[in-house]
Amino acid sequence: MQGVSSLRYVGYVGYSYSMNPLASRRIGAYLLDATSYLGIAAATIPFGLLAVRTELGKSQGFVLTASAVPVAIALGYATHAEARGGTWGKRRFNLRVNRVGGGPVSKGSALVRNLVKFAIPWQLGHTVAISAAFGRFHRPDPTLFGITIVTYAVIGAGIWGILRSSGVTLHDMIASTRVVDATTKTRSPTD
Repeated sequence: MQGVSSLRYVGYVGYSYSMNPLASRRIGAYLLDATSYLGIAAATIPFGLLAVRTELGKSQGFVLTASAVPVAIALGYATHAEARGGTWGKRRFNLRVNRVGGGPVSKGSALVRNLVKFAIPWQLGHTVAISAAFGRFHRPDPTLFGITIVTYAVIGAGIWGILRSSGVTLHDMIASTRVVDATTKTRSPTD
């Protein structure tokens, strides 16, 4: 049986596609991390219930602002963890975030990486969902339609980057980082 590193897909017109050998581990790590982010969001439910019982819950601006709190907490956690090599999920899957060329990631690079990776798409998703809850989908709204398209495009670009043979994602390109196998001491072919 061949390993994941040799997995190839041949599509229309003979195009050959190789999947990154770390793709399944990166996806698994992200799912573990997303579970902890959902825990952070769930911890804010009592505040949301309190807001619904007051006038604050009727203000779309307040709800949008409050929805950024779990995102900011998760962003702080992920930034701190990746500046130390990797999040909880990455450590469980023996992955490490490095600078291009090797070495640890700075807090600034980790912040940029996680803003692009999940904080911006998460908050854009909140904007769409909250706008829908406040009835903005009942009338044509080109701005909301644009935000919806950008949200899915950023998420799709992230998934595509993880799966493609180089494994370099949009957030890795912008932050000059790479995800590597933490069990090997040699440089990754994606560095």
